[in-house]
Amino acid sequence: MGPMEIFWLAAGIFFLVVEAATPSLVSIWFALGAFGALITALLDAQLWVQIMVFLIITAIALVATRP
Repeated sequence: MGPMEIFWLAAGIFFLVVEAATPSLVSIWFALGAFGALITALLDAQLWVQIMVFLIITAIALVATRP
């Protein structure tokens, strides 16, 4: 496991912990994006692809859950 895989995994876990510590949705979207980026990192995608996947998944999750 390389440094980017560890970074995305740590970010995802961090966002889940923050989400669990709060009574409302504040970071679940970022956790989903981080785990999506983790998958792309495991597939050896370039860093810009990982960042784009993170941003796109985060945006879709945000739009899907916000009124």
